[in-house]
Amino acid sequence: MKKYKGDLLLLLAAWIGGGGFVSVKYLLDMGYTPFQVIGGRFFMAIICLCLIYGRRIPQITKKEWKYGSILGIFLSFAFFLLTVGLQHTTPSVNAFLSNIPAVIVPIICWIVFRQKPKARVLLAAVVTVVGVALLSVKEGLQLDIGAVLSLGASVAFSLQMAFMSKFLIGCDSIHIALVENGIVALLFLPVFLFTSGEIPALTWSAAGNFFYSGVLCTAVYFVLLSVGQKYTSATKTAIIITLESVFAAWVSVILYKEEMHFKEILGCGLIFAAVIFADLPIKGEIVQRKSS
Repeated sequence: MKKYKGDLLLLLAAWIGGGGFVSVKYLLDMGYTPFQVIGGRFFMAIICLCLIYGRRIPQITKKEWKYGSILGIFLSFAFFLLTVGLQHTTPSVNAFLSNIPAVIVPIICWIVFRQKPKARVLLAAVVTVVGVALLSVKEGLQLDIGAVLSLGASVAFSLQMAFMSKFLIGCDSIHIALVENGIVALLFLPVFLFTSGEIPALTWSAAGNFFYSGVLCTAVYFVLLSVGQKYTSATKTAIIITLESVFAAWVSVILYKEEMHFKEILGCGLIFAAVIFADLPIKGEIVQRKSS
């Protein structure tokens, strides 16, 4: 069971994160700007993390402050580019290009850390991207400034995942998550102040969606991501987290009354198949494990 601990935690993170897309959609429909949503969710997240883990802050080492800050910067760039990209391209293009770390992460690990990915994992990554394309792209992939920014967000997310695996060696997962979220909240504070404009009235519905997106989809999500990735590779993390798009589609169908056609169902199936295929040992690996 310990072998699959990381996978299960990442699967739980993907399930929670998938519901966050609909929560953010509701907030945008209520009149909140994208930066107000990001500022609100990370404000809620850092309050939640401090209430639960506040006594551990003095225990954070210099190395954990350094590594957590680097990951926080990657994450800040990802959210910034993702948000601005959404304002200049279609939601489907934005969703597709920001959900392809499965193929970017192994390339980063190969180039930066000299970790050559297995052919099976690369194939699973490609199948994942095909599944995301079937699930997300509806109007066609348009190469505009929004698409470029969305692709940049995917690269930033991929850097965060790739470096997370290295930084977690010898570090506390919770400490890294605390610093990472704190840095994002700190960096987005001036963006929120200078771009917020008029803030809509905070209704019970809005408060509930901010709570879900901030506490569950940000604080809990990144703790699960940090702890889960300590037990698995960055490449497999990227593939599993792509299931967010599948869970988001299902939640949209149930709560937002969106329709899912055969193409989208096929995309969901391919992503699930890729996640399972990436974790199945091939015959040679089974023999090697038995002999070791």
